[in-house]
Amino acid sequence: EPSAKYAPYTPLDLPDRIWPKRRIERHPVWLSTDLRDGNQALARPMTSEQKRTLFRHLVHCGFKEIEVAYPSASETEFEFVRSLIDGGEIPEDVWIQVMTPARAELIHRTFEAITGARKVIVSLFNATAPCFREVVFGKSKEEIIELATTHTRIVRELAEEHRDRYGSKFRLVYGVEAFSQTEPEYVIEICTAVKEAWGLAGKEFEDRIMYNLPSTVEIAPPNHYADQIEYFCKHMENRDEIVVSLHTHNDRGTAVAATELGLMAGADRVEGCLFGNGERSGNVDLVTLALNLYTQGIPCGLDFSNIQETIDIVTQCTSLPIHPRHPYAGELVFTAFSGSHQDAIKKGFEAQTVRHAHAAVHGLPQRWSMPYLPLDPADLGRTYEAVIRVNSQSGKGGLAYIVRTRLHIDLPRAVQQEFYRVVQRSVDRGAREMTADEIKAAFAEYYHLPLAGAEAHAPPRVQLSKFTLVQTVRDGRALATFQGRMTADGQAFSLRGEGASPLAAFLAAIESRTHLRFAAVETQERASLDPASDAIFAFVLLAETGAAPAAVHVNGSGDAPAPAHIPTWGVGMDADSSRALVRGAVSAMNKRLAGRPVAIVSGDTKEVLRILQDEHALPVPRAMHATLADVCAAGDAEGLAPAQVAARFVERFCHARGDTRTTALEGFEVAHVGAGAGVRFRADVVLRGVERKVEGTGSDALRCLLAGLEGVVGGAEMRAIEIAPRIGATKGRQHAAFVQLESDGQEAAWGVGVDDDLTTATLQAALVAAANGGHRL
Repeated sequence: EPSAKYAPYTPLDLPDRIWPKRRIERHPVWLSTDLRDGNQALARPMTSEQKRTLFRHLVHCGFKEIEVAYPSASETEFEFVRSLIDGGEIPEDVWIQVMTPARAELIHRTFEAITGARKVIVSLFNATAPCFREVVFGKSKEEIIELATTHTRIVRELAEEHRDRYGSKFRLVYGVEAFSQTEPEYVIEICTAVKEAWGLAGKEFEDRIMYNLPSTVEIAPPNHYADQIEYFCKHMENRDEIVVSLHTHNDRGTAVAATELGLMAGADRVEGCLFGNGERSGNVDLVTLALNLYTQGIPCGLDFSNIQETIDIVTQCTSLPIHPRHPYAGELVFTAFSGSHQDAIKKGFEAQTVRHAHAAVHGLPQRWSMPYLPLDPADLGRTYEAVIRVNSQSGKGGLAYIVRTRLHIDLPRAVQQEFYRVVQRSVDRGAREMTADEIKAAFAEYYHLPLAGAEAHAPPRVQLSKFTLVQTVRDGRALATFQGRMTADGQAFSLRGEGASPLAAFLAAIESRTHLRFAAVETQERASLDPASDAIFAFVLLAETGAAPAAVHVNGSGDAPAPAHIPTWGVGMDADSSRALVRGAVSAMNKRLAGRPVAIVSGDTKEVLRILQDEHALPVPRAMHATLADVCAAGDAEGLAPAQVAARFVERFCHARGDTRTTALEGFEVAHVGAGAGVRFRADVVLRGVERKVEGTGSDALRCLLAGLEGVVGGAEMRAIEIAPRIGATKGRQHAAFVQLESDGQEAAWGVGVDDDLTTATLQAALVAAANGGHRL
């Protein structure tokens, strides 16, 4: 039962509150405490060089007040402040803020650190809540006030001394630590006393005393914090001599809301960190706060037009990742996975194009109004892009920039993420920075992409040589046909497949010859950024479907393939987008296969059968299919396409006439010897390029021919004979005869004859079979 352990917050009696009726109409004064509050919350604090890098970026983003350190905390902090001042790092219009507790020796040490600085805000703080007064300090309210005022006077004396000696300008911010847990009336009492002790407050903004009113630990809803801020603003005298500053923490997850309501309640200034870094659950996120204002049409005073640069610098300096769902900065915040969301956004862009054109003609504002996108991603240097798999890591923007400028490739976000991990592994192994040329070579090697100027590496295991893509319409539906040849581990084979798209046809061809099943999860196409190039880069996210678990084989680079169910990106390049997609799929296959063997299915007999039937009008009988398979396998070894294999089959087995003939039946005569005595046979033939006269007797013309050839090719016996009409013949009704002979000591061989006369077709087939006897394919 939590009520027995935890007490609820005590609401503030503020019946005349006005903050709920107000609107934020201008941005507050921003102070970044990334280098102080953010840094002290890191498990591994930033180095001085990292802090300097982040300081410069904060200046670049437009911050005019930056808390740089707690100088009395350590020599490192002290020296960092000195390095900024002595190194001339601080622009003239930027105030640095330094923090010090209410202790005299630490205040003096702080002023030593800021000696010679032009503009300094001194942040003096002490805790005021009852638990601190009674438990930590053991002091009364009066004693705490005396503590605060005494040390305020010390700060004033030192500020005046430095002003006179060095010309420095000083401002005071008094921090009421644990403000949200302190009695409101006591806050007024101690802040009034501090203001009197300071004695330098004026109405000009830079002369005003500042009060930092933090929710050091967030213990109540944001509306309660707004009540506390409004109470303070109403009860402090001479409000025009005061700057009210907010410093919210995110223990309850409502720091942004509390800050926005605090601004509505009258606050002028906000302290926080980029992306919400800070103790425990973090400080308020200044990026979210600023862009919340921006999306309401209010200039936010900060520049996040290249938010990826800010992400990269912050993550590199702090070693903290940005959550993919982080407002505005996360890698998925402008991503729609849902089909209905994507459709709504697509229609929204189309409608907005029309709306903006109308507004431009009539001189009206071109308002942004889009489903699911409260902010134009382009305002942050981003685009709307579907990303299948993401992983937030620092440095991807810089890597993408090198790829963009050196390779002229605009990488999709997901490919950036994948390749970044490759580079990081290489950097970790080599313990050194990779040059731009090395990154280019790594990209070419990882994606098996032939890039000009990239260092040559071992050829990929799977390579696609010549191929054609034909797109037609069949039965009212688009149909693509892929035909080409491929080499896997040095073994060449032909490919042919059909599908709804060229890529689908290629994948179907791969499945038919290797039994490897792949599916394209996502594809993207980008034109080369090189004005002199007509290349198109295709990015194919390929998944292996129906893959059985197998042992993991490691490739030469030491990287194991990803599990089969995880898609893999491939990159292809070609002047034609369809061909580029096919090459991208080959790239992904090489990555997916790694060291796994590729089992090639023997020649595509079905496709060659189809070509023989459709284009040569040859209905090859089932008895001859084994021989046809051998022909296909031999053609694969030479990298022949199915049409070429079919042509070879016709050349090898079919009877032909003409000047190029090597075996032909030129003519023949058949005469009956007598009743029941059979026939006498005479024929003029060409056998293996030699003209011969053949004579013989027998029961029929075929046996006479075999008897007459016995002296040339040896004894031959007929093993099989099949006759079929030649379907699709161009003239007359022709016969196709298929004859298999087996000669003494030789392999059985086939021959094919075609003629209007059945006897002639059969003799042709027998003659070719006799010539083929004993010949290997």
